[in-house]
Amino acid sequence: MIRIAIAGAGAIAERAHIPALASVADTQIVAIQSRTVEKAERVARAVSQDDAHRPKVYSNFDEMLARERPDAVGIFTPNNLHCEFTVKALNAGAHVLVEKPMAPIAAEARKMVDAATKANRVLMVAMQLRFGAIERAIKDALTTGAIGTPNFIRARLSHGGPQLWAPRQKWFTTASEAGGGAMLDLGVHVADLAIWFMGEIDSVSGQVGTLAKQIEVDDTGAMVMHFKSGAIGVVEASWSSMPPLSAIEIYGSEGRVMAGYPRNDISILTADGSPAPGFAREDVMSRFDPRDMLAPSRALAENFVGAIQGRMKPSPDGIDGLRAVEAIEACYRSSWTGSRIKLPLDS
Repeated sequence: MIRIAIAGAGAIAERAHIPALASVADTQIVAIQSRTVEKAERVARAVSQDDAHRPKVYSNFDEMLARERPDAVGIFTPNNLHCEFTVKALNAGAHVLVEKPMAPIAAEARKMVDAATKANRVLMVAMQLRFGAIERAIKDALTTGAIGTPNFIRARLSHGGPQLWAPRQKWFTTASEAGGGAMLDLGVHVADLAIWFMGEIDSVSGQVGTLAKQIEVDDTGAMVMHFKSGAIGVVEASWSSMPPLSAIEIYGSEGRVMAGYPRNDISILTADGSPAPGFAREDVMSRFDPRDMLAPSRALAENFVGAIQGRMKPSPDGIDGLRAVEAIEACYRSSWTGSRIKLPLDS
């Protein structure tokens, strides 16, 4: 039995990560820590109505680690706590699943990767879009060469902002706690997908702005990614876009992928416009239930537990999380300086 402690009881933890982790065999959520104890108590009751099996509640992270000595820790706190809590958990001998972005800046992400290596523990980042059925189909199509050599990607993730789905969590738009806005919150997801699909990045040019909301951080951003392969990518993120849109286009030497127009739709076509063999729309759509919104989070949780048990390779791991954060930090630097930013970052 893998004993898991949770740091953070906000919307993403309550609605996605905690139910997903609790659904995996051989796991037990033993504790939940939050700076708002009442919230942690409510979430703990949702995990179990039985007093004997209900997770214990803590307001202090260090106390939870010391008392519970968990096998693993899920860290779903505001961004500014990710590095501190992750390093403490790893040093205490626990495996870690940390919410995206793994840190607000690349320097902190590197500290987390180094701590995981030193402790010989699993470090995974909760970028669960890698486990979406459509995203998996795209990965399969690229791996098998269904559209030839990919040379361009456009990926967008946008919605109306955290005020719509987590209105009580003001930290999202507080610069000192979030470290960034839409580009860090949403852009990191699609930056990770772009790197996963296309390979490592050589440089980034970007622009961010606060265009539609009166908040401390950006609500809109776009960046151009120059891949080491020579391919080009565009990543877009917005908290000021309604209705929401999550979309991916990839163009290759022998065809193209188009997904998300509308949501949960996909076409993978060869150059003559016919469906790529094995990737007809009906075949791809039959792989998943679009009503099961928790499926990617469950798959992420299963991968985390499987990696702890040595049955699976962790994905996205700490290096993946670092690369995504580094791309986003480069986008911010480019926006501030008007320059194209080479990767990896020096500091």
